[in-house]
Amino acid sequence: MMKSIVAPLTLLFVLAVSGCDDRDAAAQEEKTKPTFMFWCFRKEIVSAEFHVPDMSTPAAASYIANHLRALPGYVDCTSNLDERTLTVSYQGSTIRTMNIEEAIALSGFAVNLRPANPNAKVPEGIL
Repeated sequence: MMKSIVAPLTLLFVLAVSGCDDRDAAAQEEKTKPTFMFWCFRKEIVSAEFHVPDMSTPAAASYIANHLRALPGYVDCTSNLDERTLTVSYQGSTIRTMNIEEAIALSGFAVNLRPANPNAKVPEGIL
């Protein structure tokens, strides 16, 4: 009898103490529908930074951004040409960081530790 009660109570305890964002913080999100998991509201719009070593010109940053715009869940991106980084904002419930990395690599640029797609044709003057 005792063993049959311990497992459900342990599960309830784990769910009760699991951390989640503040509901007030979720209300301030840019998106009106924050992600809901159990009883927690989590950020829907998240950002990630990607190191793109060959992105040295504004044309290269624009070229990559145009490829990213086609992704479902893409929101915005900003580039820092001095550090050769791209900061991408996206909907965390729709797309993942690895999908963005893959899109950058498929556009013909190495990103983080992922090599560029050798079959990608980057137009002249972009690099």
